[in-house]
Amino acid sequence: MDFLVKHSYRKIKMLLEAYSQAHMRAIVKTLGLDVRGETSNDFLCLCPFHGNRDTPSFSVSHTKGLYICFNPSCGVSGNIVELVKDVTHRNDFEALRLILSLKEESAESFEDELAALLDEKPDFSEFPQNKLDELFNANDDRSISYFHSRGFSDEAINHFKLGYSKSQDMVIVPVHSPDGLPVGLVGRSIEGKRFKNSTNLPRSKTMFNIHRAKREGGTIIITESSFDAIKLFDAGFPNAVATLGGHISGDNIENLNRYASKIIIATDADEAGRQLGKQIAYKLKNKEILWAKYDKTSIYPNGAKDLGDMTNEEIIQCITNAIPHYEYANHLDEN
Repeated sequence: MDFLVKHSYRKIKMLLEAYSQAHMRAIVKTLGLDVRGETSNDFLCLCPFHGNRDTPSFSVSHTKGLYICFNPSCGVSGNIVELVKDVTHRNDFEALRLILSLKEESAESFEDELAALLDEKPDFSEFPQNKLDELFNANDDRSISYFHSRGFSDEAINHFKLGYSKSQDMVIVPVHSPDGLPVGLVGRSIEGKRFKNSTNLPRSKTMFNIHRAKREGGTIIITESSFDAIKLFDAGFPNAVATLGGHISGDNIENLNRYASKIIIATDADEAGRQLGKQIAYKLKNKEILWAKYDKTSIYPNGAKDLGDMTNEEIIQCITNAIPHYEYANHLDEN
């Protein structure tokens, strides 16, 4: 074992003498850094260590294995091993092993590299904004009373532009692409529990509120229902998204990998919701994963199935008491 460890470090020492651009690109992608530009020498990213939301201040060298934040209020700098350790919470050996594995993966053929360059982002068909505006303006006493009964404030109704279809007797939740393009809507009946989505709603390519949550500083809270994400907003957490169902697609894993450095899982408390959470945690191993938890003995308070069954104070406690993935797994084993 000592020989293998020693051998690994010797290989990594050689590796650290020089990086290739492809290797650094693989590391930056794996860390989920938000790359906003590139020069001949550096990747230009939003800094993962402070609330850098607009102009990229974080630079990672293509070949030197060094990084620096040029924002004077932050000013972090170091080498790529330190960056991997800080972002992924690995120890020295684990960080070095990840870097080495990515070096091997980045030794691509020309065809593979060309395919990656030509890989297209998901296309979105724009949903008419004027239609969403009409539905928002159609709100009356019936829809407003329903929104209030679900615990939504007037601020939330206006912030999310929640609407109402009188002909369908459904409240309307607009859905946007990660870039903020309106792409459809989710309808929910006021009486009963009927749901109706707009035609070809691209749920596999986007999540509810991802275009806003990505701007909130690197932490994203994941729920299943748009109503749960709205409840989180009213509890003081504007950084929540909803999968709009019990499945997470590859595109949405990429969205989370790109826009979040920390994930808080607040899926439903039933078996399907817990399985969805574990799937997300497994696919985002390079992120800091936390699970919403009410107290030492309860995942959610008073047998609540989801955040919609809680008060704002209970939601705040669940998020502020969120525990690491390994602690959550131990809790499941104990119960």
